[in-house]
Amino acid sequence: MERTPSPATDYGLDAPRVVQRLGVYGLVALGVGQALYFGLRGTAPVLARSLLQAGIWTGGCLLLTVAVMIWSSRVGKLRLRDRLLDMISWRGDEFVLDAGCGRGLALIGAAKRLTRGRAIGIDFWSQTDLADNQPERTIENVRAEGVADKVEIRTGDIRELPFEQGTFDVVVTISVVHNMENAVDRRRALDEMLRILKPGGALLIYDVFKANEYIQVLGELGAKDIRTSGWLFYWLVPGRRISCRA
Repeated sequence: MERTPSPATDYGLDAPRVVQRLGVYGLVALGVGQALYFGLRGTAPVLARSLLQAGIWTGGCLLLTVAVMIWSSRVGKLRLRDRLLDMISWRGDEFVLDAGCGRGLALIGAAKRLTRGRAIGIDFWSQTDLADNQPERTIENVRAEGVADKVEIRTGDIRELPFEQGTFDVVVTISVVHNMENAVDRRRALDEMLRILKPGGALLIYDVFKANEYIQVLGELGAKDIRTSGWLFYWLVPGRRISCRA
């Protein structure tokens, strides 16, 4: 099965404000280090060299972090997506929901595994954690990947999913639930995802920071066959893949 994205597909830059800030801080650190060096090298050469090295070290580390985050957004998260979807066996006739679909990363990955099935993506289109996150960009990606006949895009809140109980065979979500600051909201989102699954349906999650919390909550909500990966470090923060059954 061909999983290489079309050159026209753009899944967006994740955490754009963080990337921007780190890039600015890195350049400032390099600039300040050099300015102090040239200002002090005549009167305090040892201090000047130390400040230059500190500026280079700090700025270099920050810019390296920016480079890794950009790589994760452009390359790494596609690999992550495929490994997450590979946690289950696909028949091709599944009814799939991408909860918090963004620009269609998991939505399109799932749609490519379908022959007679259908995939729905739902999001409320916040641009805080994904650059230029809007349905028009998702539709462009869906068309570029040739899966428009299998995909539907909706607007909605994953804490109150507008679907009947037992609707979907598979629900997938990538780096979404942790954006909810309130533990009650995160629990509601997980509960909703389980509610709309058919008995035996699969929930696939990748997320950062809160994975251990999700595992506990899913168990409390009655999820079955909970499985996890080890810690993964896309975007230089720890995350885990989680799968379970309703």
